[in-house]
Amino acid sequence: NDNRNNNNRPDAPRRSGSAVALARRGGGGSEEYTAAAATAAADASTDQSSSSDHLLESLLSEARTLLDDGDADGAFDALARAFGVDPTSPRVSAMFESCLGLRVELAGGRYRRWREEEEETEDDDDPSSAAARSSSSSSRERLSEGELNDLFQDRMGLSSLFIDRELYDEAAVQLRRAIGEATFWLNRSLQRQSSSMLLSSSSSDFTSTPFEHWQPRIDRALYLLYRTDAAGCSWDSYFEDGDRLRRSLTGVRQAGLSSAEARLLHPFDALKFPCISLELASDIARSYASRALESVGANNVAEEVKYPEESNDAPPPRRETVTASRHDPIIRHERKIRIGYISPDLTSRHPLAFLMQHVFRCHDRSRFAVNVYSVSSAARDDDDGPEVRAIRESSDEFTYLSPSSSSSPVDMYERMMRDELDILVDLCGYAGTSVVSEIMASRCRLRQRHDDEWREGRGRRRHFPIHVSYMGFPGSVGSKAVWDYSVFDPIVVPPEEEHGIRRHYDEALVYMPHCYFVNSHKSVVGGGGDAIMVSNEDERKSLRAKYGIPPSAFVYCCHSRPDKIDPSTFRSWMRALSRVDAMASEHGRDGHLTTMATNGTGEMEPQSAVLWLLRSGDEMERNLRRLAREEFGEDAEGRLMFANVANRREHLRRLGIADVFLDTPAYNAHTLGCGESLFLEVLCALLQNSFVVMQFLWVE
Repeated sequence: NDNRNNNNRPDAPRRSGSAVALARRGGGGSEEYTAAAATAAADASTDQSSSSDHLLESLLSEARTLLDDGDADGAFDALARAFGVDPTSPRVSAMFESCLGLRVELAGGRYRRWREEEEETEDDDDPSSAAARSSSSSSRERLSEGELNDLFQDRMGLSSLFIDRELYDEAAVQLRRAIGEATFWLNRSLQRQSSSMLLSSSSSDFTSTPFEHWQPRIDRALYLLYRTDAAGCSWDSYFEDGDRLRRSLTGVRQAGLSSAEARLLHPFDALKFPCISLELASDIARSYASRALESVGANNVAEEVKYPEESNDAPPPRRETVTASRHDPIIRHERKIRIGYISPDLTSRHPLAFLMQHVFRCHDRSRFAVNVYSVSSAARDDDDGPEVRAIRESSDEFTYLSPSSSSSPVDMYERMMRDELDILVDLCGYAGTSVVSEIMASRCRLRQRHDDEWREGRGRRRHFPIHVSYMGFPGSVGSKAVWDYSVFDPIVVPPEEEHGIRRHYDEALVYMPHCYFVNSHKSVVGGGGDAIMVSNEDERKSLRAKYGIPPSAFVYCCHSRPDKIDPSTFRSWMRALSRVDAMASEHGRDGHLTTMATNGTGEMEPQSAVLWLLRSGDEMERNLRRLAREEFGEDAEGRLMFANVANRREHLRRLGIADVFLDTPAYNAHTLGCGESLFLEVLCALLQNSFVVMQFLWVE
């Protein structure tokens, strides 16, 4: 997505559909996908006499023949080899969809037959007869746990393929069926295990702890269902599914958050979903911090580092709240303070590089040295944009840190340690790759190692930089052992406890005096022949005509990702449209001019209102139009306008013809709200302390 306002992807870049399908096989883990892809690539490379195109056609033809013959498993293996030849082929993805569809159809039929027989036993009043029939039907029709697992994972994979194509309703159907099938099977297996008579005859077919094995998978599917419905603005069971997800996560939390089950929901989505409380979202962040510590071998890490009383190496005590001011007295040090900035997003594709490009040159070079670390394999084509060049030129050192099998997160941290950093600023947090959080956690691992050496008398305690989280992740990072500080402002995280927000941030906070969020829009808005801002009324009307917007309409705009919109907010927007139209119709009687506009001739005419949203597939648009029509009437549906994803320049140009930008209170706009709309002189309407308000609305 090039329009720069979708900077908060909660996960790694989306894989191709075929990759997703492979990833779902045998349990849905990325290791299975990697192994299958590697094997397929190796098989493809052995045929030196055939070109890649010829080999791909041969494998696709083989898969098509197998599908026609009803051999879904054989077709899947052929497609796995085809994926090794060309992972980006849309034809491979399309055939994976057909293949998984056939597998689901066959396995689903067996499941339905088994379930019908299982449900018949519930109608029998004779317990012994019911048990006998249950045992008999199980031996004839019941799917084994392995078969059920294959069906479950195939439905998950098929849903992922549908999501890639923005077919959210079809994806939701597969996820709901996967949840229903697994839940019914789990209940049946638990019933059998509770009966000593049936345990002896069926225990070999089931795991000893089916609940512990299956409940996390069901919870994962539930999370993906909620996320999928949010992406398609499908809200028929929004509150019911949200409550179920919340109860599931609360149960995991009460059982302890050290296990992988606690990480079924990503920290970004935990902040974005109104059904998740801030307390629970912070717990999820803590679980991800624990995973980062575990991955680098930092075990039994204390949240507070203890120094011996006689040690001269202990840093000054950390203050829980620090308020920054440009009027603070300047403290001179014997040498420059060396600051490192680390991020995987210093590319022309990501909004972070655009926002931060001029920050580095603003450091006082008489007092600070600036090192920038880009976490990527090497310089890429998209590293050549003006943003990245500006960052390179304004840093004292620009270094690529390359994750690989021979370069672990601990190795990369030790590489930065050689630069004698005083402060290391993490610009990623939990956005995207987990490598950065693991790099930051490596300080704990190295500190443990050096503490052991120090206690054994093998040298002085080594200096480690202060860790700061900034810009990348807007919530608590969940560990003051990994990160010492996060940088915010009093609006984002009110320091007082009346809202109950501050206590959910484990790390110490640095408050910027005005706004913590930086941007570089001054460099691109206005000026020269590439002007972004609309300069006159004729240009404004021309642009409105281009996008089908009435020239005199009052335009409410929200070009944030549609999955940030919640049904309560959308309904409030629709009520606003109705009120504006009602005020316009009353103009002749009460003389209001607040909803009037010139028609181009200098005369005033009633001004209607429209709501202009970013499109995320046809289903998303269809769902919103249906809701508007059913609840607010045919005229309300006609007030909805939709814009396609665009490159940054077009996105900024069209944003400038709106009158008011509407923020999404469930998860606020950052780049789009704090930067782009305001610099384009488009008013931004937002709800202060919106997280607290949304939590209240959800409970109500």
